[in-house]
Amino acid sequence: MSYKIVTNKEAAEIELAATPRAKTVKLLSGVWDGPYAVASVVFDNVMADAELHERAADIWIVQKGSAKFILGGELKNPVSLRTGEKTSASIAGGKEQEVAEGDVIDIPPGIPHQIDARGRRIELLIVKVNRP
Repeated sequence: MSYKIVTNKEAAEIELAATPRAKTVKLLSGVWDGPYAVASVVFDNVMADAELHERAADIWIVQKGSAKFILGGELKNPVSLRTGEKTSASIAGGKEQEVAEGDVIDIPPGIPHQIDARGRRIELLIVKVNRP
């Protein structure tokens, strides 16, 4: 395994490339289905689908903007994307939490989560850690 330094410039490139009214993702290091992944993610005026990862932790770092994270509860009518990964249009019984620049959101495996950036824009760095 080799190392990689992700520069501020490389991480910030997504800000310019982000699609309005959408979720835009740029993988910066690692691989999604490997031991870890690091990516820049922009949510621009969108309510993202809820997710649940049975064997992966997500650490989100808010770089710019704000949004509402919905954490916990249960996925409504979940759909399996692949083994250990589920998605849904919404969460029932989750706790809503406002987040802004500088906040870190630590989501252990098995916790439903969703990002509501309707009417707003949030730029995040995500570190995904997958368990074998």
